[in-house]
Amino acid sequence: MLITIDSEAALLTVTENGHQATHPLYSPDAFQLLSREWLKLGWNLGHWTTFSWMGRQFLQLPDDMLRLAEAIWRLRPAVILETGVYEGGSTLWFASLCRLMGHGRVISVESEIRPQVREAIEQQSPGLVTLVEGDSSSTGTAVAVRSLVSPGESVFVFLDSAHRKHHVAAELRNYAPLVTGGSFLVVADSNLPELAHLPDGEKSWTFDNPGAAVDEFLVDHPEFRRERFVPAFGEPVDFSGLSYFGNTWLKRAASV
Repeated sequence: MLITIDSEAALLTVTENGHQATHPLYSPDAFQLLSREWLKLGWNLGHWTTFSWMGRQFLQLPDDMLRLAEAIWRLRPAVILETGVYEGGSTLWFASLCRLMGHGRVISVESEIRPQVREAIEQQSPGLVTLVEGDSSSTGTAVAVRSLVSPGESVFVFLDSAHRKHHVAAELRNYAPLVTGGSFLVVADSNLPELAHLPDGEKSWTFDNPGAAVDEFLVDHPEFRRERFVPAFGEPVDFSGLSYFGNTWLKRAASV
């Protein structure tokens, strides 16, 4: 694909597979095209690795974290269940939201929680986070997590552990039942197919990725549907493409 930007004429031209299309440079179509390429370039350069919260790294695009925060603030779940802790930045982010709301707590699952990460989380968010050490795809870990959720508690789930299809499929089986009606299950890094052929990508991501697990999950779970959280403030342009997981927000039917 060839993208040509004429800043003087304010036009963007795309040539692909022998076809050419021209868009006003400051149009929604141009934004979508340029965002797609910006996301790939930024990912390959490690833009997403440069952010932290309360001194702990979190490996997320800030746009995504703010959209998650908007959804959580509006829904005010009793429990935010997160898989994937790494350095603890996202865990502290979710705990901070609970502190600001004066409501809710976090359950975070990680296969191996390093002592310094555990210490930082416990010191900076006392009483707000329960850390569960174990493979988030295993039945045993899922049983331990379910035991921490009381009947009637509203639950929001964010899956950001290993991103292989089989692992995410197991996480969906384990934790989707915990999501309460009207709440969301969000699966991170479903953009891997877009990154597969980049210098730092892996070709297997074209088929072995979180989105593929979500596609299969939805076939047998009509209680969930793809529905990205709608921002509180005007949306004249669809900005959902500016995301690492724009198409894997799953909302559970409110009647459940």
